[in-house]
Amino acid sequence: MVTVQLHGPAWFFGADASLTAFAAVIAFCVAVAALRVYRVTGEKKYAFFTGSFALLTLSYLARAVTDALLEQLIITVPSTMTGMVFYFGYVSHILLALAAYLLLVIITHKITDVRVILLLFLTLIPGMLLSGSYFLSFYGLSAIFLAFVTFSYYQNYRNVCKAAACMVFIAFLLLTLSQVQFLLESLHAYWYVSAHITQAVGYLVLLFALLRTLFK
Repeated sequence: MVTVQLHGPAWFFGADASLTAFAAVIAFCVAVAALRVYRVTGEKKYAFFTGSFALLTLSYLARAVTDALLEQLIITVPSTMTGMVFYFGYVSHILLALAAYLLLVIITHKITDVRVILLLFLTLIPGMLLSGSYFLSFYGLSAIFLAFVTFSYYQNYRNVCKAAACMVFIAFLLLTLSQVQFLLESLHAYWYVSAHITQAVGYLVLLFALLRTLFK
């Protein structure tokens, strides 16, 4: 039997689904912008960037729909179905998001060995299955992956010292901090609210950075 556990304060129900849907829209816009940059520049890193944010779009969309159903925002889900909705919705969200973050790690650290890439993806499975809390393991792994991505973009900014590179670094720093804030939700529910807002701002900054690159 699957135990349904919704996070965050009750008054935030509905707003969290809306912000997650907003993150899906922004992630989709980032994917489209990255695809257009790839078509202009022909650099493969933008093609992988597009794939990563396409996965994130599907991930946040799955989470937004699941939260909306469980919080009775769209239709009333029978109590016998809530466990199944929660399980499939959150499993889809988690696997797609972690695959996207891991793809970003592979891109930023220029990992080309197929065996290493396969090993990284395979470590996700026991990392999630052996954990006593999907919430802690998911956001813990997400924070680690995004921290590596953020450090890579920080090094890139120090090398090129351009505004666009600075914005990309800030965007991923905000995304990393949002995962840490999700982890702090156990201390106070307001961290959950703050995490959603920080995450949304991070994606907006990233979208602006890509549009700036595209227009140039």
